[in-house]
Amino acid sequence: VADHVVDPVEATTRRVLDAVGLPPRDAQDERVTGEVGSPGFDEPDVQERPPRLVRTLRRIPGDLLVVAHDNPDPDAIASALGLARIAEAIGTPADAVYGGEIAHQENRAMVNLLDLSLRTFADVDIDSYAGIALVDHSRAGINDSLPEGTVVDIVVDHHPPRGPIEGTFVDVRPDIGATSTLIADYLSRLGIAPDRAIATALLYGIRVDTRDFTREVSIADFEAAASLIPDADESTLERVESPSVSPETLRVLAAAIENRDVRESVIASCVGEITDRDALAQAADRLLDLEDASVTFVYGYMNGMIYGSARARGADLDVGELLRDALEQAGSAGGHA
Repeated sequence: VADHVVDPVEATTRRVLDAVGLPPRDAQDERVTGEVGSPGFDEPDVQERPPRLVRTLRRIPGDLLVVAHDNPDPDAIASALGLARIAEAIGTPADAVYGGEIAHQENRAMVNLLDLSLRTFADVDIDSYAGIALVDHSRAGINDSLPEGTVVDIVVDHHPPRGPIEGTFVDVRPDIGATSTLIADYLSRLGIAPDRAIATALLYGIRVDTRDFTREVSIADFEAAASLIPDADESTLERVESPSVSPETLRVLAAAIENRDVRESVIASCVGEITDRDALAQAADRLLDLEDASVTFVYGYMNGMIYGSARARGADLDVGELLRDALEQAGSAGGHA
């Protein structure tokens, strides 16, 4: 016989707050402090990276599989397609692939309006590819649909890694606001013109990951965006940025605001029963706009399962890893910083 009843709503909140590092509410008078540093990378000069990428691509004895993280956002989608474009330009056939689903109205609008060519893992045979590239994440089998331990040839990312990264070509720069910035820089330095759809997607990827150049933005992000504007389709970009909002999304957002539990700079909110999981991500995004918010976690339940979505301000905290740490004993989680 259980000696107490566990409230699944409070338990879910508690797990996430524990993973962030916040003490229980009654102990929050003792603030937790710490420092997170970006690792250094002994990489050659920036100008040398595109030629090294080309040499790596040319050594791949067959087709390249470019893997975005699961449930990809615009930055991951654009980066995967951009790297595939580079590979094909130098004679290496490539496919961009993702696992999970493309959620968020804006993400679906981008793929549909730009007619972007992405494949799912269900459509490909991994063993038929001679090389593997990861974009917008850095470890195979962690937040992607590759088996853990898959040998990786190329890694391009802007998130701080949580461990050693293996690959023939590795370019990970946490001081950059978007992986799309790195891909745009490669295209520019190699003299490869992106088509209109890829240029538009890369520009949108930069804008989304930097929250329109207001978060974790660098000079390189501005320069990359400027280089893409002449080739981008601004009218389509406006349509991507202004999709219709469903009544369910508005209801979930209202519930997230009303039910929010604020503990220091972390906001958690249970919105109750939902019919569209995508609404959770949009509510988590919106809550991050509240004053002093640094981490948001919005969750609800559907068909007997609890679903949640988290967001963090800045790149120092990887919310995907946070959720995996918090919920590994209770369920599954994915995502990235």
